[in-house]
Amino acid sequence: MTVCDEGQIFEGLKKSLEDGLGRQLPDLRQSDRLIPDLGLDSLDMLDLVFRLERMFGVRLSPREYENRVKKILGDAPLAEDGKYTAQAVAEFRKAMPCVPESDLQPGLPVSELGSLFQVRTFMNMVAEAVGRKEA
Repeated sequence: MTVCDEGQIFEGLKKSLEDGLGRQLPDLRQSDRLIPDLGLDSLDMLDLVFRLERMFGVRLSPREYENRVKKILGDAPLAEDGKYTAQAVAEFRKAMPCVPESDLQPGLPVSELGSLFQVRTFMNMVAEAVGRKEA
């Protein structure tokens, strides 16, 4: 499936969420967080990634943002004592502009990054992957 616009990505993501969760999401918003707002767990997230990969013919990795930040930081630490450094958080803010700045604060536990992922975060991941595929 070739994606032409943001609306198609949103509708594909919505369908994947509805199919995976087994319920309709008539009021789904781009700002909805997948874990706390929609109730996804780690297996649901994995299922969502697989559904989106099949639907759009791309490869996705929720760790993509972390890998991108690691590359930018070079030798500087990404995290210390299980919490992201201030420098890492600053780079996450650039990589994930849809996440409210108030949610991305220095000292964010590494285990909580996934809970910040929004519908929009996954839309961005799909759009970037489709762009790489079509380039």
